[in-house]
Amino acid sequence: MKLDRKFWDDTVWNYGSLAVVASSGLFINFIIAGKMGAQALGVFNQTYAVYVIAAQIAAMAVHDSVQKHVAQHEADRNLCNVVSAAALIHSALTGLLCALVVYVSSTLIGDVLDSPATATGIALTAPGLFLFSVNKVLLGILNGQRKMRFYAIGQAIRGFGIFLVCFAIAFNNMAASWLGISFTLTEAVLFPYLLFVGAPRTVNWRFEGELKNWTRLHFSFGSRAFVNGLLSEAYIRVDVIMLGMFLSDEKVGIYSFAAMFVEGIYQLSVVIRTISNPVLVKLLSPLDKLALGAFVRRISGLSFLATAAAATVLFVVFPYLDMVFNPEMIEAGYPALMILLGGMTVFSIFVPTDQILLQAGWPGRQSLMMLMNILLNVILNFMFIPIYGLIGAASATAISFVGAGLLLNVLAWRFLGLKGGLLVAK
Repeated sequence: MKLDRKFWDDTVWNYGSLAVVASSGLFINFIIAGKMGAQALGVFNQTYAVYVIAAQIAAMAVHDSVQKHVAQHEADRNLCNVVSAAALIHSALTGLLCALVVYVSSTLIGDVLDSPATATGIALTAPGLFLFSVNKVLLGILNGQRKMRFYAIGQAIRGFGIFLVCFAIAFNNMAASWLGISFTLTEAVLFPYLLFVGAPRTVNWRFEGELKNWTRLHFSFGSRAFVNGLLSEAYIRVDVIMLGMFLSDEKVGIYSFAAMFVEGIYQLSVVIRTISNPVLVKLLSPLDKLALGAFVRRISGLSFLATAAAATVLFVVFPYLDMVFNPEMIEAGYPALMILLGGMTVFSIFVPTDQILLQAGWPGRQSLMMLMNILLNVILNFMFIPIYGLIGAASATAISFVGAGLLLNVLAWRFLGLKGGLLVAK
């Protein structure tokens, strides 16, 4: 199966959006590290890591459910409107509940991380969790409809918005704890845009009949996909979170500065996965092994080439950042960066299809796979960090990336009947 014109157009738009998001992320870290110091960077990244995990709890994987079912039923506009409305109702309720819990728990989380500034930052993100939950579903609707230009613009608004707020905080010499407000303000700006381009227009919002049934279905699907939704975002941040338990904010800042680049490169593969998911839904229902195998090989190859090229550039350029940033921070983070790049390059082959069980309608199996992946990651980080510090965290994470790719192929063979795994199946 060849990649059609729309796929390439969507890829260009979303890589453009990624460029905005990635450059915003880079400048956020540059500004915080250069203007506020490594300790403030550690506070920001720990706040960010907790926020991302909490946001997945707020979303309850309903965005995955609405993306899959909108793609599956795209020919029936009325049904898609009901599916979308039910998802929005669900996300509003869970988002509000999660926001309240995070606000109340922020002090306790700060105590666990031994960082009072992080506790304040987490409290400031709480209102944003409600809006994030709803915005996540609106993006899922756009994804299922393959309206990827609107999707790309929304993602760009989010990334650039966080940058603008962090820029203002840094240059007004505000405390590092205020950096958490950037997430809340950005979601507030993003919400009206997504509501305009993604919300269903013609639907009976009375909670009965199909709307009630689809809300229940989203709950069922989301509850089984929840572990995957929660852990998929946390998966590549396990090292940062666990470093915060063992090492100082400064050490976390050094590592997270390097890891931030790798996370940016990871997004190259995530873009391809996001664009591919609605296509996978069609190839999996009913299962077309021949077309599926051909499509998987094309998107996996594209992901690998994009990641390898970016990793090579970063490998060469990173040491020269000592002309702009603290040379000791660059030197200390470079070995960890090299290890992470190796693991990520291998993992990039499988990222575009690592939600294939979800797209096939098996959210529970998808969650089980992600649970196994993150358990391996946590165990390895727990073993390696106390002994090897930053190098240990990077090594544990890289090994877990390779393990995740192997497990994905085993499960695709077992449940989809793709003999030999995703890349060789015909």
